[in-house]
Formats: sequence, C-alpha cells, structure tokens
Amino acid sequence: MIALVPALDPDQWNGFAPFGAVHALVICVCAVLMAALAWLGRGLSDKRIELRARRTLALFALAYWIAYNTWWNWNGLDLTTGLPLQACDVSGLVAPFALLTLNRWLRATLYFWAVAFATQAFIQPTLTEGPAHVVFWAFWIAHLIIITCAIYDLAVLGFRPGWGDFARASIVGLAWAALALAVDIRLGANYGFIGNPPASVRIPPLVAAFGPWPQRLAIIAALAALAFLLALAPWLVVRRLRGPTSRSDSPPPVADGAPAA
Repeated sequence: MIALVPALDPDQWNGFAPFGAVHALVICVCAVLMAALAWLGRGLSDKRIELRARRTLALFALAYWIAYNTWWNWNGLDLTTGLPLQACDVSGLVAPFALLTLNRWLRATLYFWAVAFATQAFIQPTLTEGPAHVVFWAFWIAHLIIITCAIYDLAVLGFRPGWGDFARASIVGLAWAALALAVDIRLGANYGFIGNPPASVRIPPLVAAFGPWPQRLAIIAALAALAFLLALAPWLVVRRLRGPTSRSDSPPPVADGAPAA
C-alpha cells in the first residue's frame, strides 16, 4: 500500500523545522480546507442557509479563541506570554465578530491583518514543536481560522477593500501597536515582536535581522505599511479595470437577517 503521507522520523514528530516536509504538508492541507469552505459558501444560494453557515463558522472561531487562550494559561497566567496581545490573538477575536456583525471596521481589520500578519505564520512560523505536541495543532488551527474567515468574507460575502478600509485597519493597527509596546516595555515582553525582551527570550531571526531595538521598530512599521498596501493593490487594479462605477465603500451583499455594515 502506498502511503499518502510521508513517514516522519521521531525528530520530525517532536520538533518542527520551517521549510521541511511537515511545513509543506501543513500548507497544502490548510490551502485545501480554506478553498473548500469558500467553495461551499459560494454554493449556498439560500441566504438563510448561508447566514446559518456563517454564524456557525463565526461561533466556532470564537469558541476556539476562548478554548485556546484558556488552555494556554491553564497552569497560571504569565503576563509576558499569556496575554492575548499578539496580532493573531487580536485577529482571532476580530474574525468571528466581523462575520457576525459585518461591521466595516472589523472586516477591514480582519482582511488586512490576515494578509499582512496571519500569513506570516505560514511563511515564517515561530513554532518549534512537532505534531506530537498539542501546541503544534493549536498553532496551525488558530491561524487557519483567521485566514479562512477573511477568505469567506471575500469570496462569499463580497467584501472588497478600498482606501477607506486601509485607513481603518491602519488606525486599529496603530492603536494595538501602542498598547502592545507599552505592555512590552512595562513587562519586558515581546508582544507583536516589537518589544525589547531579555536576551533569554527567543526573537524570530527575521526580526533580529532588522537590527537592535528600538531602531528596528521603524523597519517593522514600514514593512507592515507595505504589507497593507500590497494587500490593497489587487483590488485597486480590479476596480480601475472595471471603471468608475465600482466603489470601495459600497455596502456588500447582506444575507437576510444580518445587520448592515
């Protein structure tokens, strides 16, 4: 019998190495799941059924966020690592409410943060534990949920970001960064990877390559702004090709019973 999944040696089961076989397999599986949910959502022609499906996705995302943070702090809250202040912690909470309320600020934040921040978990994961550990699965599921919600909003609900949404997501980002930086300085933490933690705390290699703190904050801020612009660019091109009738802030399709943005 031909194995569908390559056999993993003990090191691969217990430890995670970026850009290896496990990393590639995870990306492929997550891509299939995200595409499948978007395809299924687009096939729901009955608006009431779509609304129930969206609420189910949102409530699952919210339940997972609560369960994940409860599990992470089960043995006591470590203020330097246990607060839900990482960008993907915030995105994980924004995602369900964006789908439930269709609030434009939340949807803009979900889209830009998913593209700019959550995708980094797939490109340069900070994970060190392998499939033998619960944290491996918790890490990937958390980021999968964020991006899945963002894709669902685009593919099924018709969200189309514009300059106004860029501004909304940027304002929320600046407010979050100010809070995270204040907490980092006070506690010696590294929420958002913008702090100056003790030498014993591991810093992602890419962040360390930006130079010493606080000089690297300017580079991180510039890269975040660039990522937001790159996330916006395809929609500006599409809107330009379609002509002046397309409006970035026009109300998206709303299912029966759902609140407008």
